[in-house]
Amino acid sequence: MRPFLIILLFAILPVLLNAQQRTMIAGIVIDPVSGKGVAAAHVLNLTDSLATITSPEGAFKIPVQLGDSLVFSSIGYHMRAIIISEKQLLSDFLQINMAARDYQLSEVEVNPLGTKDQFRKKFMDLEVDDGSIEIAGIKKPPVDPRTIPVTEDKNEIKKAKYLLSPASFIYGNLSKDAKARQELHRLEAEKEKHRYNYQKFNDPKVENITGYTGEKLHEFMDFCNFSEADIYRMSEYELTIAILNKQKSYEASKRKSE
Repeated sequence: MRPFLIILLFAILPVLLNAQQRTMIAGIVIDPVSGKGVAAAHVLNLTDSLATITSPEGAFKIPVQLGDSLVFSSIGYHMRAIIISEKQLLSDFLQINMAARDYQLSEVEVNPLGTKDQFRKKFMDLEVDDGSIEIAGIKKPPVDPRTIPVTEDKNEIKKAKYLLSPASFIYGNLSKDAKARQELHRLEAEKEKHRYNYQKFNDPKVENITGYTGEKLHEFMDFCNFSEADIYRMSEYELTIAILNKQKSYEASKRKSE
């Protein structure tokens, strides 16, 4: 019976020690422009998978220990991420500022034809030009005799082999002009992809997540070594977690080298 008690003690001892190292920290999430608290913001401890939400006044409490990664998120605000330091553990109260986020909405087209019933009636009353109606002073445009398609997509050119005329296929596969259009299309797509990646992974954003500045910031960004495909594929949330994980590896490698 005594060996069983000894084994049980060794099993629960790390859990007890870990619980003793935890500190319940309190804080408030603030909109710096209005000065008001951000209600119902999510507070997530990525290290230990603990989470809470802020009160209507923006206040929160969450257990942490040194080195834990906290992520703050809320609809309408940019996500914030911090790593708990000794200074933050000793402080009585944390203030987290979250900047408001602007959302780019797609274009909205207003239908001038009213309801579906109104549209149906107008459609049924519409006079269709069957070729016999002549409009004074206006000539009908001639039929475009061109059979060579202007395409910039390789997949469309492959379809031309089966769907369009032989002239179209020859143009798409052998013409220098068509190949130049394809290359231009590819370069524009790469440029747009690079611009999108830069908006997600740049100096200010990495500095905001890690707290690094200057030469240390540039060294850490080189250490991350994310590929263009990785940055493009990941969401902002996934990229933040990846950066925080890289930071742990970076700090460990620094301590090992020292």
